[in-house]
Amino acid sequence: MEMNSNPLDGLKAVQASRIRDGFLLAPLNGHTTTSGIKMDAQREDIDNLTRLRDRLLETGTTSTTTTIRDYNNQFHTVTVAQLSEIVGELVDFGLGLYARKWELEQALAAAASERDVLAVVW
Repeated sequence: MEMNSNPLDGLKAVQASRIRDGFLLAPLNGHTTTSGIKMDAQREDIDNLTRLRDRLLETGTTSTTTTIRDYNNQFHTVTVAQLSEIVGELVDFGLGLYARKWELEQALAAAASERDVLAVVW
């Protein structure tokens, strides 16, 4: 077994794992939309809302309302336009998580000291 010649590599691996954990856990806390509704924000949740919105749009039911359930299992009646806004915000939230993860991974790769590595946190 080869010994690690760079002590920062091990520390970077630990921090990289913490970044991955932060990235994976962030959607579990949900996301509060600008309409004040806190929604589940995992990929499956976003996909389900997107399919609901798309189905409403393809069937021409844009002038009616539908019911959705939020992060706290409370029901909300929303229009298709409001649903589209919620979906868009959730997609943007997910994309923002990826952007933050990539930014932190780049900072971690560039870190040249223990202090620099430890400063890269989710």
